[in-house]
This record gives sequence, C-alpha cells and structure tokens, in this order.
Amino acid sequence: MRFIDLSDIKNIVKSDSTIAIGGFTINRKPIAIIDEIAKSEVNNLNLYTLAGSLDIDILLKAEKVKKISAAYVGYEGLGISKLMRSAVESKKIVFEDLTEILYYFRLKAGALGIPFMVTESIINSDIFKVNSACKRINNPFDNKDLCAIESINPDYCIIHAQKADKFGNILIDEADFSEKEMAQASKVKIFSVEEIGELKPKEITISNEFVDYVVVERNSAEPTGCKGHYKPKIKKILSYIENGKF
Repeated sequence: MRFIDLSDIKNIVKSDSTIAIGGFTINRKPIAIIDEIAKSEVNNLNLYTLAGSLDIDILLKAEKVKKISAAYVGYEGLGISKLMRSAVESKKIVFEDLTEILYYFRLKAGALGIPFMVTESIINSDIFKVNSACKRINNPFDNKDLCAIESINPDYCIIHAQKADKFGNILIDEADFSEKEMAQASKVKIFSVEEIGELKPKEITISNEFVDYVVVERNSAEPTGCKGHYKPKIKKILSYIENGKF
C-alpha cells in the first residue's frame, strides 16, 4: 500500500483497461481521480459501475470510453446522462445493461475466485438478451433453470471514502455499494479519502490487504456529495448536465 498524489494516477491507470467505479449517482464519486484520468493519455476504457453520473460523463466527454456496464447512468431527480444517451445512440460506445443483483454477483464471484454465481431471481427476465455475462444452466438437483452470472475481475477499482488510517485501512462511513467486493475482486485498488486519521478495528470497511494506493485529498468527490463532509453541489451538477462544464 502506498500513499500517492493525484498526479501519480496517470502513471498507474493504463489504456484498454476495465475500471470499476464506486459511489452511487451523485454521492461519493471519486471525481478528482476521474479528472486525472480524463486529462491523461489513457483511452479505450471499459467502465463498470452500479449507478454512474459525473464519473461517466467526464470520461465520455474526454473520449476515453469504449464500453459502459451499468444499471443506471444519470443524476437521480436531476435527469439522465445526455452525454451517455448520445454516445450510445450514435454507437460511439457500447452499453451493457446490468441489474443490481447482476452487478453484485459478478463482483462477488470475482472476489471469491470462482467462475460464476447462480440465482433464480432473474431467470424470467430479458437480461439474457442484453448481457452476455448471464447464461441459463440446469440445476443438477432438481432440473430447474438457473441463471449463471459470470465473475468479473476489473483491472482497477476507484473508490472514494471518508477516511484512511496510516496503514491504509479504509472507512466508508455509510452504506457501501458492493465496494468491499469491488476491492476484493479488482487487480489494482485505488482510493481517494477526505482525511487520514485513527480507525478502530470495528470502523474498518476495507482492510489494507485490499488497498494498493490512497490519495488523501479533501473535497475530492465534489461536486458529488460525501456523507459527513459535504452534500452534492446541485447547481454545479446542473451546470454540467446543461453545458458540459462546471
């Protein structure tokens, strides 16, 4: 584990990679790190996230994206991502639809080091038509159909959190969005945090075993929010939605 500066990101993240991004819509998105990637020479990225917003749009605007896998890309009550819609409709990028359970199970299987997880819960959905990570298989115990969900091991994960301690242990001081599984499944794990300080064992969300790099940078999720530190900056977000800039 190493503490690094934001400027080091350009030497860590490589082109043609799969990047899993934490946070949820306009909350706790690692915007400062995403900005560094957008300014770098990196390109042809495959993005994997539960619910993207500015993180996705910043990289789309910088023409860094080849594929997006997400359950949702938008700004909750503020509207969907116009940039993503345009990019998908013009076929500049590939969009792969996820369900929440599909997002979680792919990461969980990757974290466990197994090739797939199974569920019956989405067996009657249309997900098989739009996501190649889902396959129908036969349950050998009762001959019923199950959905096999392929594991994913992203090249990188990028997660913003409230705090790290000096050893690199991470506190996410709110509900996490499968980010523990994301860190366990990913090959290189990058975090930005608001501050460094002491953490009690019960406060540790992600242990330093699953942390490679930590950037300590206040307000580095803005203009998205970070619980306990600042709320989403709605005017700035609306400006970006309308004008593509803050």
